[in-house]
Amino acid sequence: MLLPQWLSVSKLNTKAIGRRFVVFVALSAGLSSLPAEAGSGAYVPYSGIVHGTEGTDPVKVSVINATGTPLVCEAALAHWYSDELGRISPGEELTFTLQHDPETGVFNLMNATDARMPVEALWCASDAGRARLTLPIASGKAEAALRYSCHAGDETGLSCETASG
Repeated sequence: MLLPQWLSVSKLNTKAIGRRFVVFVALSAGLSSLPAEAGSGAYVPYSGIVHGTEGTDPVKVSVINATGTPLVCEAALAHWYSDELGRISPGEELTFTLQHDPETGVFNLMNATDARMPVEALWCASDAGRARLTLPIASGKAEAALRYSCHAGDETGLSCETASG
């Protein structure tokens, strides 16, 4: 028996309880799982997405490729997404803008619909390996520009460090 005795519904029990009641309970259980209306206070998928840059500060990020091979840089976004930020030829520089929320410290990448996509990490990769670019995630005012320089070494692989200027 798959169900406990008190939960099983046999033909005899169905006749005693009444088929209409069993159908009513089954339909009621199915209707309670329908999506809630936005005004009900219940969770509505995609209702908490913040659009626009109001209340955030733009932060210009630049990455210099000081290696002898091309780099590809990406952002790891919340909810297991990632987005390619760009490819950098040797000696070239990639620039992009993130929005920093001074209240939470979160850096956001804006998508095509102007929705804020929280950035969990930035990294660049080449044949020499992969390196994380450290973001200064903290509440309060962020620097207006972040600059990184990526180098490759025989023993160290790829490394991307904060650069001055």
